[in-house]
Amino acid sequence: MKTDHFEQLYRRNYARLYYYAFRFVADEEACRDIVNDVFEQAWKDREQLQEATAVACLYTRTRNRCIDYLRHRQVEQQYAAFLRTLTSEDPSIPPGEREERVRRMERCLERMTDPTRSIVKQCYYDGKKYREVAEERGITPDGVKKHIMKALRMLREELGCGEKRRGKVPGKTDET
Repeated sequence: MKTDHFEQLYRRNYARLYYYAFRFVADEEACRDIVNDVFEQAWKDREQLQEATAVACLYTRTRNRCIDYLRHRQVEQQYAAFLRTLTSEDPSIPPGEREERVRRMERCLERMTDPTRSIVKQCYYDGKKYREVAEERGITPDGVKKHIMKALRMLREELGCGEKRRGKVPGKTDET
């Protein structure tokens, strides 16, 4: 596909794809990122992109990216819930055991390298949103998410929790 044809494709379809993504992902910034990623990939593949099927291809890629985003977000939420459970005031957990868990989590956090450690602190201790941390650090929100996922994986390993299979969260079954 020629550059001028690609530019027209972009101008005619960016807003449509944004609103299409917004039907799946009700987050303006995430939708912009998704559509930008779709167009970036289309630009890289422009030599193979056929004008007759380009719009359908963009819609398919946008839908797939939205599904990937939602799946990733669901896993993040499960990990965050898992961490909250570990540190919650559960009356069935003896006080000494809870304190030991917290100490182990803090030791694990201190062993993490920067920027992972400081990103976790900003998100969980300071309560900042991924977008805020990303702007402060000059990275994308997806970059922040990758650091959070890395940290949560390390914490799970440190605490010996969860199943060995990737993506499983303790207390979760395939039915829940």
